[in-house]
Amino acid sequence: MRVHTYAPGPAGHGVVRHARSVARLCASRGALETDHEPDLTHAHFTDALFGPTIEEAARDYRRWAARARRPLVVTLHDVPDPTGRGRRDVARSAGYAAVVAASDAVVVSAEHEARKITRLTGAAPHHIDLPLPAEPGHGPGDVPDGVTSSLVLLGYLYPGKGHREAIEVAEAVGRRRPGGPPGVLAAGTASAGHRDLEDELREYAEARHVPFAITGHLSDSRFAAVTRAAGVPVVLNSEVSASGSLLSWLSCRRRPITSAGPYSREIGRRYPGHLLPAETRAEVADQVARALDEPHLTRLPYYPRWCDVGAEHVALYRSVLARVLSC
Repeated sequence: MRVHTYAPGPAGHGVVRHARSVARLCASRGALETDHEPDLTHAHFTDALFGPTIEEAARDYRRWAARARRPLVVTLHDVPDPTGRGRRDVARSAGYAAVVAASDAVVVSAEHEARKITRLTGAAPHHIDLPLPAEPGHGPGDVPDGVTSSLVLLGYLYPGKGHREAIEVAEAVGRRRPGGPPGVLAAGTASAGHRDLEDELREYAEARHVPFAITGHLSDSRFAAVTRAAGVPVVLNSEVSASGSLLSWLSCRRRPITSAGPYSREIGRRYPGHLLPAETRAEVADQVARALDEPHLTRLPYYPRWCDVGAEHVALYRSVLARVLSC
């Protein structure tokens, strides 16, 4: 079987990296990546990668889909809430519905995303988990000062990622512990268009007397060193559809503290014991205080067992091809 993967955008973007990861896993199960006369095309869609507005992104996807080699499978990322009443929610829902209509099969990365798409279009998408990253090796890599006693967030900085919440939690923890608040470390760099957020977060932390630092881009070895040394791993963007940052913590055998949200609740239910969940901001602060006193709480004794993402995609490809051939 030959598959063409289509995910336009910068190589470091999470969706593009996901697409490449899925292609590699599928290749290990016999579905080879090619640009020349593929049997099937697999696209990855998030509106931010296809156009400056959702309307333009959906239009560009439909234009591309009309020329793409069929059948066409699409994985949807950052799925909108079809019950949202705001202008942006309504526009994104209409755009994603148009993308679904232009495709032959739809994949999502979480059960709650599947329910959203069913509400939006009436279609039953295929749920295949995000792949769990490979456990990083133990190579050389320096770590920033204070990382072993800091709250650490992984990945790009963007509004709503949880950095402000982490600073507020650190401030709250500092009010009840000797020595002042723990630091907050953003292990990553600002996403495109959000460079000003770095200065905003520094000022926000300074006003609350919370030590704050940003690592910038991390090499693989430095990423491994930071995740292993992190004092308190946290994932506080509760509204995220599916979180590669959360899975990166798990792949490093860390048990992150997570704010309550559809994805963290789903992972907590399906993979019990892998997270330190918190339903409220006060509970997040309690979990952080406990983790600072008992560092073993944030460590997993084993690399998590996970589904075979490559095999599940290849099975889907075969079923889609069989359906098309029978028509």
